[in-house]
Amino acid sequence: MAEVTRLRRRHENWTRGGPVVSDMDETEITALGDRAAATVADPTPMGLWVFATGTWILGTIYAGVFPALQPAAPGGAATATSATSASTAAIPVLMIVAGAALFIAGLFAYRRASLLSATAFCCFGALYFATALFFYLQSNGMLALTGDPLVIQGFVLISFGFMALALTIAALRTNMGWVAVLATLCVGLILIGISHLRGHAPGAGGAISDIGGWFLWASAFCAYYTGAALIVNSIWEQTTLPIGGEP
Repeated sequence: MAEVTRLRRRHENWTRGGPVVSDMDETEITALGDRAAATVADPTPMGLWVFATGTWILGTIYAGVFPALQPAAPGGAATATSATSASTAAIPVLMIVAGAALFIAGLFAYRRASLLSATAFCCFGALYFATALFFYLQSNGMLALTGDPLVIQGFVLISFGFMALALTIAALRTNMGWVAVLATLCVGLILIGISHLRGHAPGAGGAISDIGGWFLWASAFCAYYTGAALIVNSIWEQTTLPIGGEP
């Protein structure tokens, strides 16, 4: 009977770490969330900066700054063009900086009960790591630069564009810095994904891909600024650089 009574007292509370269903009162749940935020340093500035670096580099490749990648000759590696060299050079950045480091920032954000930052960092960290593997396979002739592999990449980017859209809606309750980062990222990923579905490889110079790359640049700029604002405001203990809302 005591167990039945206890279960009847369980109720749902919405927190920044996600919904909590328990028999604890709202004050106790809020105190636990505040304690997590107060005892773990905020990984958001680091996460935004490594995200910005990877997004900027990726946007440069997709915006057509370098010539199009050339398919590999039968039994050989991809033709050595500046685009091939650029995508190959981007592999360690996407894999280690925007991949592993961003994913680690997301794990610390989960520990801090910051669901928005945690979800964004872990999702896009995984995306950039996968993109690095795509580039590696393509530059070594193990994956075709046209056809079905390109379509799969398009599907992946559009999928993550949807994730960015959902996160943008969630970010409207936080600050405009996050909204700008995620909204521009959403548009960039979807446009580049569509360009892949139309057969435009990275650097192929298609207008849709170029515009998508520019949106990635805009997302990177917003992430650099928002990360700088968060850390500067925190150290100075005042709003030195505004972000249009709460941290």
